[in-house]
Amino acid sequence: MRKIFLFVFMVVITAWVSTSCRMAPSTDLGDTVEAKYFEPYDSTKHKTTRQQAHPVPIQDSLDIYVIGPASTSDRVQLLSYPSRRDTMVYVKGRHIKVVGNADFYHVVRAKFWISEAGDTLVTRLEEIKDIVPDQEEATKADRNKE
Repeated sequence: MRKIFLFVFMVVITAWVSTSCRMAPSTDLGDTVEAKYFEPYDSTKHKTTRQQAHPVPIQDSLDIYVIGPASTSDRVQLLSYPSRRDTMVYVKGRHIKVVGNADFYHVVRAKFWISEAGDTLVTRLEEIKDIVPDQEEATKADRNKE
């Protein structure tokens, strides 16, 4: 019985001695570094050399759009002209007036009606024949979506 007690006592003392050094608080604060140096790198602020060398200012027209491929019988998708970067989907008005051809990838001038509730409806689409859309870009866009 005495040997078992001595063995348990030695195990407890060994565990206490080996863990006490690790759990002691460190009071040496001489080599501390500020937290701002440990923050992760923000890649959104980084500009590539290509972006710095070639800034591309694009100005889209305000009322000229390209009819998008997601247009349906009750909704019309308008892509900004000429960049086609911005996409807007509007509900067609009850009596929509179409002048010319308002098929997919045709350049149109759109007129809107804003209700008192703030809903925006397309009431008129007028094809602009002076501007010929680039059909190659339109077919490339269709191929990429498939």
